[in-house]
Amino acid sequence: GIGYFENTNPNFPLKSGVILSTGSVMSAKGPNAEPELSDGTDSWAGDTDLDNIIMTNLGITMNSKNATVLEFDFIPLSSNFSFDFVFASEEYGNGQCNFSDAFAFLLTNTVTNNTTNLAILPSTTTPISVATVRDRSYNSLCSDENPDYFGRFNGGSNADNSATNFNGQTALLKATSNLVINQKYHLKLVVADGNDFKYDSAVFIDGESFSIGKSVLGNDVISTSITS
Repeated sequence: GIGYFENTNPNFPLKSGVILSTGSVMSAKGPNAEPELSDGTDSWAGDTDLDNIIMTNLGITMNSKNATVLEFDFIPLSSNFSFDFVFASEEYGNGQCNFSDAFAFLLTNTVTNNTTNLAILPSTTTPISVATVRDRSYNSLCSDENPDYFGRFNGGSNADNSATNFNGQTALLKATSNLVINQKYHLKLVVADGNDFKYDSAVFIDGESFSIGKSVLGNDVISTSITS
């Protein structure tokens, strides 16, 4: 569920970085050829933290499946923190009215134990999922939800030149936060399917920003020992 990607397709806004998928990352590569991208299994567990975020903020019972998690601690050397990402899902189109595949970027201040979800729509607390970002042009059975943040539908005539194997993707979005210098933080990135294991979703994270930036971690340091 975790991998590294490189891209030269102009229909996708990121050149390289990290991908977290609810299926196999090896299936994420375009074109959008598979009629049903569903690599997960019913025995692949979900994530309680993500379920709680969707219920608290949207009132939707997620019952997630196939959660992929990447988490680590870091100590910032600068207060600046941001990274760019794109959410993509096979649910877009036929499944976008009924399933709430979603993800969260949970930043925890380990001193205060305060946790904030950074994967939200700009200037809101709304988490980003199929339920909160969709365009009814591709399924008129449900309403538009923040369609300005929907980036591209990869089905129909767009399938052959799609950079990914997912039916749709959001626009390029940014997660930001102000940090306390020299204070330890914990970052948890999680993506999961909503309610069943079918129709995979993924989050693509820009490689340059996912390094958390030299402005946060400082310049690379190489230690060399020479013996004569």
